[in-house]
Amino acid sequence: MLDLLLGCTGVIVFIHGANFFFNYICKHVAVRALTFLSHVV
Repeated sequence: MLDLLLGCTGVIVFIHGANFFFNYICKHVAVRALTFLSHVV
């Protein structure tokens, strides 16, 4: 039972971490793209 609980907790933590990382990457790429486009235009 404890293994199952730890496994579920690990998955939840991993999903939250991946979600945070993905959001950070998206924002970073969006900022870079907007900066690049503003310089081109």
